[in-house]
Amino acid sequence: MRALYLITKKNLKILLRSKASALIIIFAPLLIILLLGLSYNNSEQFGLNIGVYSSSFTEDVDSFVTILEEEEFTITKYDTLESCIDEVKRGTTHTCIVLPESLQISGNGQKEIVFHIDPSKINIVWMIQETVKEKFNIKSQEISQDLAQDVLTRVVNTKTKITEKNAEVNALKEKTSSATSTTNSVKSSLSKLDLAAPLATYDVAALSSLTSGMETAIKKIEQAITAVDSSNMTSSKVAIKKPLQDALEELGGTNVTSTSLGGIITSLQTDLNSAKEKLAAASSAVKSSNTNLAAVSSALSESSTTLDSVQAGLNEVIANIEGQKVTEAGTLVSPLTTKIETVSEEGTFLSYLFPAILVLVIMFSSLLLGTTLVMMEKNSPAFLRNFFLPVRKMTFIISTYLTNLILIIFQIVIILGISLFFLKDAWSSLPTVALILFIAASVFTFLGMLIGYIFISEETAVLASISLGSVLLFISGTILPLEGISVLLRKFTYFNPFVIAEKLIREVFIFNTSLKVIWLDLVILIGYALILFIIILILESILHKHLMHRFMRHHHRAQRQKGKKNKNDA
Repeated sequence: MRALYLITKKNLKILLRSKASALIIIFAPLLIILLLGLSYNNSEQFGLNIGVYSSSFTEDVDSFVTILEEEEFTITKYDTLESCIDEVKRGTTHTCIVLPESLQISGNGQKEIVFHIDPSKINIVWMIQETVKEKFNIKSQEISQDLAQDVLTRVVNTKTKITEKNAEVNALKEKTSSATSTTNSVKSSLSKLDLAAPLATYDVAALSSLTSGMETAIKKIEQAITAVDSSNMTSSKVAIKKPLQDALEELGGTNVTSTSLGGIITSLQTDLNSAKEKLAAASSAVKSSNTNLAAVSSALSESSTTLDSVQAGLNEVIANIEGQKVTEAGTLVSPLTTKIETVSEEGTFLSYLFPAILVLVIMFSSLLLGTTLVMMEKNSPAFLRNFFLPVRKMTFIISTYLTNLILIIFQIVIILGISLFFLKDAWSSLPTVALILFIAASVFTFLGMLIGYIFISEETAVLASISLGSVLLFISGTILPLEGISVLLRKFTYFNPFVIAEKLIREVFIFNTSLKVIWLDLVILIGYALILFIIILILESILHKHLMHRFMRHHHRAQRQKGKKNKNDA
């Protein structure tokens, strides 16, 4: 146990012998936690950039865009769908939302909302979808509520109208019942009338015979009168008596007696009285019927008016119901539907993570190799001797850089070669990806070399490289989304070389973007490499002067000690 204690104590002393090493060991984790705490210590919504495209930004579409802006989303309107999708591919916009001309529902068709997302951002893509989709669900609920309220309003109006017309129908029913009763009364009154003809028979032949005999007698008497007028009183009595005798015989020769004629007259009088009574009853019934029929006519006229009113009310009800264009329950419940479309072809998670994995491997390999090579050179016995060689300082820097780059290129070839077995469609983008990795490796190599020149202890330098790589990784969005960082720090993270390199490889590898589009980010990486190279060159010069000064001081001290020793010997 004592040996274990002594060895552990010795290891701790070695690690803490250098102040810089002790600071790195103790404060590096604290620094990383502090940076992450400062970065993500905010309660604001994720800083999402939302692109919106619509063929016509109507009032209701603009109102929804305003709702999104109130949720601290940065909204950008685009005139074309292509430009909106291109911004999603470049990472400037997190999602592109395609809205219809209007969100108002005018029929059974649902309004479709299309989300164009980048599936390669697997740590935030679904959060983006759910966050924005939640706002659309709220809008959909509002529209659904308006539609349901419209349906209920129409139902209430229909109920009110039907209730009003129901009272009119009841009144119409009463009038119809009254008219029916009156009609039945008229029918009963008319059915009681006795308009049958008299059944008595009259001896028409006797009357005709009587009439003919009387006419003949009249003629005979007229002849007698004429004979009296034309004859003298002294004429023969036979001449006067003969026509009168004929007339008497004629009247007596008829078959109609006074008794039979009286019977006929009595029968006629009886029938006439009966007919008079019937006609009087008929007249009274007709008058009563006219009055009742007038009431029926009035009731029917009012019924017709009521029916017209009821028909008009029913037409209003029909028009009110037909005015409800949404008749499907699905549209009422979910008037807005969402559709997810990716801006790239569907792939595996490996294809989405591949750019970040590549840059991650290159970053840590380059940082550690650059630091290790510089520290090996500084700790080499020939380090001081190299300063006196007739070789430019830039040559040493470039040689270290090329050594590191050769090893990194070897790693890149292995990684890309193996990736072809899993990502067979990546052949066309490999040259551009290799170029970006070459530039990124240069940047991280120079960063590692810079750390090697700054620190003295190799252990300290390696810890510093790992800590720097961890910080760059944590603020790259690979593990935690950058959208959760505070707005101020988020602006600086976009200049993280890890972020730039990963973005370039993702655009080339997933979206097949040409160098003409991403040249600006590529220039930024090249600028980083040049700036770091210049800084390393300056540090190399400072280190050279420092070593020369220390060497000369050590040399003068040695010479003085040697001179004193020679004097003492003499």
